[in-house]
Amino acid sequence: MNHQKFIKRMNQYTILYIEDDNKIREYIREFLNHYTKKIYACSSSTQGLKLYKKYKPDIIILDINLPDKNGIEFATLIREIDSKVRILISTAYTNTEFMLKAIELDITRYLVKPVTNEELFLALERCLDILEKETLFYLGEGYSYDKRTTSIIKDKKVQLLRRKEAEILEFFIEREKEVIRYDMLEDSIWSDGVMTRDAIRSQIRNIRKKIGKNCFKNITGVGYKFEVKDETKSN
Repeated sequence: MNHQKFIKRMNQYTILYIEDDNKIREYIREFLNHYTKKIYACSSSTQGLKLYKKYKPDIIILDINLPDKNGIEFATLIREIDSKVRILISTAYTNTEFMLKAIELDITRYLVKPVTNEELFLALERCLDILEKETLFYLGEGYSYDKRTTSIIKDKKVQLLRRKEAEILEFFIEREKEVIRYDMLEDSIWSDGVMTRDAIRSQIRNIRKKIGKNCFKNITGVGYKFEVKDETKSN
């Protein structure tokens, strides 16, 4: 595994770590603290839920045996309110019933103790793969949009979008290939004020410059259509 690449990926994300064994918890917390943006650690599900609600971590690592709710119960509770957070569960033994339940809860990886550093890295890499698919949108010709940082990325160069530009781009990304009328933009993006068509066109022009290609097609007198060209068909 390329550790430098892993660090660059991992340091954008936060982790909640729940483990009632003090020695294990402190070791893993200190170990992962070198890689992640921030790690929050505690010893129980009750504390873990408070930390989750306060910090909204990207990844949760928890032991299956906890003093209040067990890991599966805690994961069930989290899944009722959050379908995107990645969850890793560790245990000292294998249990088919727990493993089947873990699959139902979309647990990213089921780790059997003692967990090696390499196993933990691989599990976290899998979490990153899933998270990045949800936050990175490919725009073609090497350009990508990072929803987390509201920025355009190409060849390791990062260009930030302004707040309205990011809102508009995300609005179109979610409705790719749909015809978006001017009034839809006004109602959705500028619901708190009036925006002229000229001002909307100006915002679109600014986005076009930053994404390096024309994903926006003008629909005369109506609005725009956003579509990323399938480059595999043009080769």
